[in-house]
Amino acid sequence: MAYRLRKINFLGRQHVVICQAENGPCPLIALSNVLLLTKRLEIHSDLSFISMPELITLVANRLFESNPPLADEALQLNQQQQLDAVVNMLPRLQYGLDVNLKFTDVDAFEFTEELAAFDLLDVHLYHGWLVDPQEEAASVVGGLSYNQLVERAIATSGTPGATAAAASAPSPGAAPDA
Repeated sequence: MAYRLRKINFLGRQHVVICQAENGPCPLIALSNVLLLTKRLEIHSDLSFISMPELITLVANRLFESNPPLADEALQLNQQQQLDAVVNMLPRLQYGLDVNLKFTDVDAFEFTEELAAFDLLDVHLYHGWLVDPQEEAASVVGGLSYNQLVERAIATSGTPGATAAAASAPSPGAAPDA
């Protein structure tokens, strides 16, 4: 698959960005565009398209450039294992991103291999699924993650007194009802 490149003006400067070929999730494109807009990744402005393998190679190279070897041997081994795992996982980012958010803060996520790519590239990921601590729902949600709440809803959906609302919690990627 190849993606069209487009030149845009951002903060008074010309940048190349990657366009999606079709609708749907593509965190690899989003991550790459953040890197392009912050001048941490470069694609020659004369190009019109970039293939998925070329894009993965560019991001993988950036991962290694952003994380030079550490002096401490144990830390270096850990870093190398993380980098290898993320580079091997990069192709999956063209299909989606596995996140398990918490409702307590805009940057509260459980660690996943996919999120390690963002961490190692110093790209911050945020969500808007927050519960107002003054609302009654806050006492139910507490510090639980999305997955923990879904498990709880499923476990209680068959018990007397369980609410239909708890059993039909929307997913973080779902659009809110109008």
